[in-house]
Amino acid sequence: MKISWLFQMVLVALPAALLGCGGSTTPPPAFELEGGWTYLGPSDGPHDLTIAGGSMVYTDVAGQWSSRWTIKARDNGLHHFQIAFDSGSGTYLPVGQSLSGTYQLTGALLTVQLANGLAAYPPLQGAGSCTSATDGAAFPDCRLYIKRD
Repeated sequence: MKISWLFQMVLVALPAALLGCGGSTTPPPAFELEGGWTYLGPSDGPHDLTIAGGSMVYTDVAGQWSSRWTIKARDNGLHHFQIAFDSGSGTYLPVGQSLSGTYQLTGALLTVQLANGLAAYPPLQGAGSCTSATDGAAFPDCRLYIKRD
């Protein structure tokens, strides 16, 4: 009887043990954009961006609006990310249900180019300024931030 009980326990534990074998336990590298960011321009109202724990949170400095997004995919090497809308209050930014982003990080300066949907990553325009060098016009959906912390 005791042998039968021991045999049953081994049979129950064996599949779980085998499923855990051979898999990689190395976590992916941290998202290089994690932390707090302050918006510099060129055209949206003043806001902060906080990237942590698999989410991006945009918050109006005056407290009039905010939005929370889940990071669905990210790639430090390609400078890409994808986010999906979770919740928002007020007339929040950015707008859309899912967005793709391309970014450039230069020291404490972050340039982000967003596009609606997850089909393709947008080309980064106006890195470091978000404005055209020829006429100073702001590029749509381009945002410039500086590291807060």
